[in-house]
Amino acid sequence: MRGLSAFPYQLLAICGIFLTNVINYIIASYGSRSWDVNTGWRWMLELGAIPAAAFLLSMVRAPESPRSSFKPAEPKRDSRCSSTSSAPNRHAFALTTYASVKLETEMSHEFHDLFRPGLRKALVIGALIKA
Repeated sequence: MRGLSAFPYQLLAICGIFLTNVINYIIASYGSRSWDVNTGWRWMLELGAIPAAAFLLSMVRAPESPRSSFKPAEPKRDSRCSSTSSAPNRHAFALTTYASVKLETEMSHEFHDLFRPGLRKALVIGALIKA
């Protein structure tokens, strides 16, 4: 079941990237070098946004993952959370997932944690590498 829900996501992502590259090739082949530099890149960017918008709209209807059903408040027994056949295995999976969600929530609670002294240097270096 999980594989079936992940397949359309991957297919849409790859098809969108491929379609954008094909569109960019067609646009680049019709204009001169100066037209590509002055105007062609705008067409490439705007037409490449169409598959991205279609992908975004399709993700609105995508099913939630089993992990998203866990709230940090309390673990719950849910038969949908695992494909294992026995109840103890499902409950163990639920407890493990609950602990993971709780830890993630606690660790990423504050945005200003990015600016802690231990991470500040790495954040500045990462921002300057791109620039």
